[in-house]
Amino acid sequence: MTTTTLQTAPRGRTDDTSWLRLSLLGVGLAIVGLLMMGLTMLTATTSDGDFHHVADYVLTAAALPQGVGLFLLTLGFHRLQRGQDGKLGTVGVWIYGVCMAELVVECMASVVAGAELQWGPLYPACAFGLMIGLVLLAAGSWKIRLLPRWMLALWPPLGLVGSFLGVGPIPLVFVSFLVVVAVLLPKRLAMSPDQR
Repeated sequence: MTTTTLQTAPRGRTDDTSWLRLSLLGVGLAIVGLLMMGLTMLTATTSDGDFHHVADYVLTAAALPQGVGLFLLTLGFHRLQRGQDGKLGTVGVWIYGVCMAELVVECMASVVAGAELQWGPLYPACAFGLMIGLVLLAAGSWKIRLLPRWMLALWPPLGLVGSFLGVGPIPLVFVSFLVVVAVLLPKRLAMSPDQR
C-alpha cells in the first residue's frame, strides 16, 4: 500500500493569491465601466432627465462594471494588507462599499426607468462618501506601502472626479491610474515589507 502526502501552500500565500486575483479582476471590470463612461462623455450626445439616446443608457449602465470593479479592487487591496491597515482601512472599505452599492442601485434603477432618477441628496452624498472611504483606506495603508504613497494620495480625489462625478476626460486618466495599480500591486506584494 502506498501513502500519498498532500502539501498545501501556507495559508497566507494562498489567500494573497486569491485576493490579488480578485483585485485584478476588479481593475478589469472598473476599466470596462470607465471606458464606457469616458468615451460616451467625450463622443456622444446625452440628455438630461428622460433618456432619448443610446448614449444615455450606456453612460448610466457603465455604473455596474465600474462600481463592482472598483469595490472588488478596494476590498482586495484591504485584504492583501492582512489587517495591518487597522480600523481605518476596515471602516474605509465599509463606507466605500455602502456608498458604492447605493450609487450602482440608483444608476441601474435609472436604466430600468429610462430616465435619470434623483433620490434626493443620496447621489452626491454617496459619491463624496466614496472619497471619504478611500481617504480612510489610504491613511490606514500609508505605513504598509503596498502601493507607493504618491498613489495612495492620488487615489481618493482621482476616484471621486474620475468615476461617479466624472468630468470630461478624467475617467480616462483614472483608467491609466488603474493600469498602474494592476502592474504595481503584484510586484509590490512579492517584495518584503522593508523593500517597499
